[in-house]
Amino acid sequence: MGKKKISLARVVQVAQVEQVAQEERNILWEGMGIFLEKYGYERAEKESEADWLVTGYPIEEKKLKVKKSGKKCDIFYREKAHFYRGLTLLFQNGGKEELEIEEKVNFHSNGMMMDCSRNGVPTVDTIKQYVVWMASLGMNRLYLYMEDTLEIQGYPFWGYLRGRYGREEMQECDGFAALFGITLVPCIQTLAHLRTALHLPAFADYKDIDDILLLEEEKTKDLLSGLLTTVSECFSGGIVHLGMDEAAHLGRGKYMDLHGPEKGAKLMKRHLEWLMEECRKRGLKAMIWSDMYLRLNFGTENYYGIDKDALPEGEENLSKEAGLCYWDYYNEGTEFYKNYLLLHKRLGNPLIFAGGAWTWNGVAPCVSRALKISYDALDACVETGTEDVFVTAWMDNGAETPLLTVLPTLLLYGEYGFGERPDRKKLEERFAFCFGKKLEQYCLLDAFDNPDYQEWRGEHMEAFAGHDMDRKGYDNRYSVNPSKTFLYQDNLMGLFGKMYDGEKMGGQYLSLEKELDAVLSGQESLGEADKELFGYYRILARLLSIKANVGERIREAYRSGDREKLKELAENDLEKTAMLAQELNRRREAIWMKEYKPFGYEVLDIRLAGVRQRALSAAHRLQCFLSGSIPGIPELEEEILPYKTKEMLEGDLQHGFYLWERMVTAGNIDGV
Repeated sequence: MGKKKISLARVVQVAQVEQVAQEERNILWEGMGIFLEKYGYERAEKESEADWLVTGYPIEEKKLKVKKSGKKCDIFYREKAHFYRGLTLLFQNGGKEELEIEEKVNFHSNGMMMDCSRNGVPTVDTIKQYVVWMASLGMNRLYLYMEDTLEIQGYPFWGYLRGRYGREEMQECDGFAALFGITLVPCIQTLAHLRTALHLPAFADYKDIDDILLLEEEKTKDLLSGLLTTVSECFSGGIVHLGMDEAAHLGRGKYMDLHGPEKGAKLMKRHLEWLMEECRKRGLKAMIWSDMYLRLNFGTENYYGIDKDALPEGEENLSKEAGLCYWDYYNEGTEFYKNYLLLHKRLGNPLIFAGGAWTWNGVAPCVSRALKISYDALDACVETGTEDVFVTAWMDNGAETPLLTVLPTLLLYGEYGFGERPDRKKLEERFAFCFGKKLEQYCLLDAFDNPDYQEWRGEHMEAFAGHDMDRKGYDNRYSVNPSKTFLYQDNLMGLFGKMYDGEKMGGQYLSLEKELDAVLSGQESLGEADKELFGYYRILARLLSIKANVGERIREAYRSGDREKLKELAENDLEKTAMLAQELNRRREAIWMKEYKPFGYEVLDIRLAGVRQRALSAAHRLQCFLSGSIPGIPELEEEILPYKTKEMLEGDLQHGFYLWERMVTAGNIDGV
């Protein structure tokens, strides 16, 4: 008997894949065993034992077709990953005796990028889980962002105590992904973004300035050659992302001391040419982030401010070979994306678009923003014929947001890859089937940072895929993140007290706690991962409902001389905050240890322990004042100023505050 019944009447089993080239058939056959088990089916070793007989037909046409008549099931697919999507469509409609589905394939490659460098390094099991999920959506590339978390032979301090991947781990992941037709693409850094590595004494001589490598030095070339050798030995797809972004001060540090002034465009061109030659030696096709390439060649500091008809300053510093990865998580409106995609296309390089899941906004995902800009960007990609896309799941400043929260945007990219523009109904159905989860529950998490969440939910979730879903700005247009600032700012000296409405957000968190409690206690059973995720966020909502405006209430009571209120705040609110922070830490650690290697959690452990201790310290300060052991509390006698004025915010694409070290104190925490 099979492992799981589709109905009470029978067990559904799937038999061998026929009429496929033998090698591909063997790969599909092995992958199907893993895939079917996940979805509660069982492989039939003999056709006579099968309830369904699946036949796979590779085709050149940019379409996916699924046909079923009785037990006979045919899947016509362009890519192996599309075959697995076909299986999920078959399973999703398994109760139908007759079935015919046809979807156009919108992209040549469609993927996701995992951040493996901001302290959180996903485990091999986590990578495998996402490979299966992506295959269920028909996505065929998984990018792994590894600044210094991929080992290089002969460099023991590269990724030291950071949870770096060994060759065997990456080869295992690469082989597993290949079963499902998914190419693993290593995203390394060969120019900048190497702050974590370069702060170590072992790499002091490799540094130009900031987080930028010292170029045209033999030791730097040896390091990067070793890294590219590791890439070529671990990844079978023959694709590498070389990074090369956000190096504004390129050549202005030790390089200038050694060689004198040099134009950034020329220096980058020579470095890119050297890298491309190294890639050619290893049979690697390369891409780079396009921001530095455009800034240097168009003579601008504003990556997103180039006119659609602008021309580069000269041809001599251009390189047609490397793919250009246009990344944009901020702008909105299909026309903007179309213009920028066409600007990139005119340069003649292969073009890849990278959008964002807004998992890096703080301690919770900015779901409304991610969905809005993803629709705009993907509309533009389809209209301009841009065939390679992926969604990034950055984890800036310590991977505070659980990786699982990427799923709504991951699903949108997957579903946009096939057929027509996906509407809300389709997204909800596919989310439930492919992930075994409810999309609406994951969208609840938008309430942590979106001050207009209730309006967005009420008005725009009804028109989930509509072009007008932000017409009143309810999608957290500027990616504000009050949840992170409320969590970490000091109770007595809150730097952001003038930036958000603490009373309003406190009420929103209280309502959110009740909704999350209903999710956890509802009749529908949750999987273990969802229990942990929503249990963690329920504690966070409860903590923030107290802490969001506790500083304002303390100041008001102190200045009005309300000693009873101060006593209540010390013994009740601040003590509860400390207790909840400890519980929050315990729950976040449990999630981390399942998603990531243990390295890196020490940072969140320190941060959340700080939330607890500062609450206890604030309570102690109030009690000292109330007991008369100190005459006053100077921290409460200084006026809180706006951290940023309206004039400062004008023109910014994001208005949130993202660095913990700049939230907790106005004092010096990260320098001499």
